[in-house]
Amino acid sequence: MDYVEFALTVIEAEEGQFHWVLMEPVDAEIDDELRYRPVDSSRQPYPTYAEALLYGSAAMRTRQGELREVLMQRQQQQQTGFRPSALAA
Repeated sequence: MDYVEFALTVIEAEEGQFHWVLMEPVDAEIDDELRYRPVDSSRQPYPTYAEALLYGSAAMRTRQGELREVLMQRQQQQQTGFRPSALAA
């Protein structure tokens, strides 16, 4: 897997208060349907849609990088047979 799939949206919770919401896909009951569940969101509102989108994009890139690193570590461990938990025993 070269990437982790996320969706980013911006909502206006109250007038002039924009929040980004990061979501990941979940299995849909219908093939034509896309379903997502929220996994992270801004803790503070932003004054514009564009600003919320900018910060949401940064959060998505950060999370994407963190998850990619975890997946790469797991892949390396599977290839080498190395398991950190084996050292603790």
